[in-house]
Amino acid sequence: MARKKNPVSTEEINSLLNQIITSGSISIVNPVDCKTLSNHIELVTHKRLSDSTLKRLFGFHRAQFSPAYETINILKEYINKTIATQTDNTNTADLIIDFFNPMHFEKIDAADVGFQASCRSIAVYLKKNPQLLEAVLEPIARSEQGRRFYYDLFPDYDLLTTIQYKGYQHFLIHEETYEGKMFANCLLFLKCFFENDLSGIQLYLNNISALFESGKYLHPFVLGRYYQTQLIGNSFFSPNNIDKIVQEVFEIEKSQPRDGKKLFLEFPGFHYFACDGLWHVDAFEALQKLSKIALTEFEQFEEFKWKGFYDHLLIYYGLALVKLKKHADAKKVFSQINTENFYFPTKNYFLNLYQHFSTLVD
Repeated sequence: MARKKNPVSTEEINSLLNQIITSGSISIVNPVDCKTLSNHIELVTHKRLSDSTLKRLFGFHRAQFSPAYETINILKEYINKTIATQTDNTNTADLIIDFFNPMHFEKIDAADVGFQASCRSIAVYLKKNPQLLEAVLEPIARSEQGRRFYYDLFPDYDLLTTIQYKGYQHFLIHEETYEGKMFANCLLFLKCFFENDLSGIQLYLNNISALFESGKYLHPFVLGRYYQTQLIGNSFFSPNNIDKIVQEVFEIEKSQPRDGKKLFLEFPGFHYFACDGLWHVDAFEALQKLSKIALTEFEQFEEFKWKGFYDHLLIYYGLALVKLKKHADAKKVFSQINTENFYFPTKNYFLNLYQHFSTLVD
């Protein structure tokens, strides 16, 4: 039986479509955008509108079309929920930006674990809401406290190539410290490396090399990131430099604090990031040696056990062993690794490394 003519006026339908366009959730410019909108409608409402139906609604197909009641109701539900989400995001963005307002930090110690926990909750929440994250990236980067308590603490490898890199670009605009500039350039280098963007790798390698001042203090985590970028970057453009850089790594690691207190100095952060660089340049003997030093010469603390950082080092150590044909030792290391507590900013990165390790020891 033919469907009865829809009594909804053309004006009302056009109003619904205009609300979708002006909401900005999905840009509708080309027919292919209707597929993206179809997926987003299903994500928001858990109801399906085909991209062909949407193409007819938006006039990409010129044939006469009278949408069903159900289609109109789904569009209304989508608009209401999308606008509500945007309103919630606006209110939440204001709260997050205010949280990183300097007046809240006059008596906050950078090593305050309670306050760090609050910042961690914000970072987890932002990871789950990319639209909200995009809204607060620049204001947080503009704030000294935002740079220290969000960007410094939660570089997120899942978000780095999609959204968070924009925040580190803003970070560099507002940052004045040597250490902060080095840190942000290293993260932007890593973004380009993940994307195999050779021009970006070259750009940030040049920036980092020009910025670096030998002998000037950098926190072990940042110094480790510097050598991570030097190893990886030179493997692309100057591979003959790798042996010299590896030698520098082992000279510098001797001077790294073994008994640091607070501000993450308890952990072998230099070794941790340098190990990643050694892995990516296939320096397996050096990787075995450096990861073993990190695992045996430093006291292990509950915070970093909880975050899975020592398990990450075990992965590097085990990968080096298996690449050096020490399969029996590698299997023993593999059996010690617990993936349950991998910290959220790099969880997937290390799960992938763990999975690779598992295929090598089988």
